[in-house]
Amino acid sequence: MFREAFMTIPRFRAFAWAAAFGLMAAFTSVVQANSFEYENYVFHYNALRTDELPVESTQKAGIVRSRNRGMINLALRQKSADGSTVALPAEISASAVNLNNQYRELTLREMRDGDAIYYISDFPISGRETLRFQVNVLPEGAKKPFKVQFEKQFFTDP
Repeated sequence: MFREAFMTIPRFRAFAWAAAFGLMAAFTSVVQANSFEYENYVFHYNALRTDELPVESTQKAGIVRSRNRGMINLALRQKSADGSTVALPAEISASAVNLNNQYRELTLREMRDGDAIYYISDFPISGRETLRFQVNVLPEGAKKPFKVQFEKQFFTDP
């Protein structure tokens, strides 16, 4: 149902909605998006190479498009009683470790576009690097954080 509803959004609003939902539907041919539900929250997360994003989206976000740069996109939504969700600010931190146990802290930037709130970070990648991400999320107004972990293999070869 979400995918059908998303496809009816006009092109000029697509980036805002895609970002808010972790780029989950706008780039379905190149991106696999995921979500995690915790209590009355839905957390959307995604990782991809920056050259897979449209030029206008990367320019707007201040991201360099490159096959050697990765990006994570995170968004938190709060469920309402009627089943709808609304964007919710949060304190979010993220880190990544590769298969050689090389650790990197990711610097997240909060982005807002209309009602959408999302958090992005870009970082260098190389070869066929696999990164394990750990994300800590403290929703606005919540007393306890929750954690989300996911893994992504990046292919930078031409």
